[in-house]
Amino acid sequence: MKKLINLLSVVLVLYTLVACEYAKIYPDMPSPSTPVLYATQIQPIFNSGCTCHRAGGPVPDLVAGSSYESLMSNNLVVAGNAASSILYQKVSSGTMSSYCDATQAGLIKNWINQGALNN
Repeated sequence: MKKLINLLSVVLVLYTLVACEYAKIYPDMPSPSTPVLYATQIQPIFNSGCTCHRAGGPVPDLVAGSSYESLMSNNLVVAGNAASSILYQKVSSGTMSSYCDATQAGLIKNWINQGALNN
């Protein structure tokens, strides 16, 4: 009898867990049509999350003042095509995705798709 009660308890707990619903919360994604500025929106992402990528560290050098040139000269950005850009691939689902949240990755995507301007 005790085993039956324990089994029913386990089934009840599992049923309760399976029956529960929860809402996924997604960050506000930036609108693709809103202009993204490199200096004020993209560079701050590098400043806060990409601390290893400094002069003398791994390529690219993402220090303000040299980051744009480093990204472009190392062919990490295909202006107008985020899907083909190594930078976007790394921050959205690759090895650097843990250093960049979905909103930041969305900004980088939009910036690249808008032509990857040094603005």
